Amino acid sequence: MPRVALLVEYTGRKFHGSQFQLGVRTVQEELEKALSVFFRLPIRAIFAGRTDAGVHAAGMVVHFDVPEFDGDFYRLLWALNGILPADLAAYDGQLVAEHFHSRFSANQREYVYRILNRSQRSALLDANHYFVNAGSLDVERMEEAAVRLLGTHDFTSFRASNSDKTSPLCRIERVQMLRIGEGQLEFWIGANHFVYNMVRIIVGTLVEIGLSKRTPESFAEALSGQDRNLSGPTAPAWGLTLQKVRYPEEFSLFKKS
Repeated sequence: MPRVALLVEYTGRKFHGSQFQLGVRTVQEELEKALSVFFRLPIRAIFAGRTDAGVHAAGMVVHFDVPEFDGDFYRLLWALNGILPADLAAYDGQLVAEHFHSRFSANQREYVYRILNRSQRSALLDANHYFVNAGSLDVERMEEAAVRLLGTHDFTSFRASNSDKTSPLCRIERVQMLRIGEGQLEFWIGANHFVYNMVRIIVGTLVEIGLSKRTPESFAEALSGQDRNLSGPTAPAWGLTLQKVRYPEEFSLFKKS
């Protein structure tokens, strides 16, 4: 039975997350409906990870199995994007090995969190930026704190207090603060594993550091203290985008994307 992988993107503002939930609009439900129309049979799509309500994705990987598929991805993608709503699209696809799993085969996920720091909001950027107008952010202080994330740490202080009991140990492999245009800031982070709300709590804490409400040293104390009360607030969902999911070389996944 062929196993198919797709790259999909979506804006999360009108979705109640990626994972199916009864009675609300989700990415999984919309994608499975479109796939079922194309293949004319029920399709179950497996996502590389779960995004919460309001969170976007630029490179979500999804896999599914079908009894037959001729590998014509041009036709599949055109048909899917004609069925899918405007805030969800599939833009690449390939046949994968039977043992490939979009979630469990992944070895790194990369997120970007976008901030708009100026006095007035933006009609163009509001949909995917966290608007901060409480003062000018000191990006150097934020960078000084953020580099402390690199390596393997216990992220109990940066996970939602009511989250599941998955391991809080995460290996951070990339941390970068980028200035993008006037008042625009991007925080990039890549890791082998993330705990619930981790990136948003990190960003909420970094923003407080940038506004001089806490010190860069307090960030290290929060990281080692393993107590949610030591970190800052949870930044809004709509500033966060799942940018890329990486896999071992054996799968040669989406090399051109």
